[in-house]
Amino acid sequence: MESVENLTVGTWDNPHRIEQAYEGIERRVLCVDEETMQVHYTVEAGAVFPEHEHAETKQTVYVVEGAIELFGDHERTLEAGDSFIVGPGVRHGVRGLADRTELLDTFTPRIERYVR
Repeated sequence: MESVENLTVGTWDNPHRIEQAYEGIERRVLCVDEETMQVHYTVEAGAVFPEHEHAETKQTVYVVEGAIELFGDHERTLEAGDSFIVGPGVRHGVRGLADRTELLDTFTPRIERYVR
């Protein structure tokens, strides 16, 4: 990842970090600066990112491909091309509905444990 004044660049092949978030869910931290981070998730069918909430962080999610079930304080099915924003204190989790779902998330402020 390259950082210069007011520009941070991350690449698919050399992301900040890749990890198994939960069984069937890969987290790829693509780009991060002092305030914001962009994260790509690959979610297999039936995989669950458990219900949780963020104390301060606002999370914007774009469904690149596939489909998920959003659950928690709000429940609905979201498919490729859909997006949603989760504010601080909102309980949320997702379940993969398609064989493979890709999500692109932006977190502001960033989530420190994803950076380490």
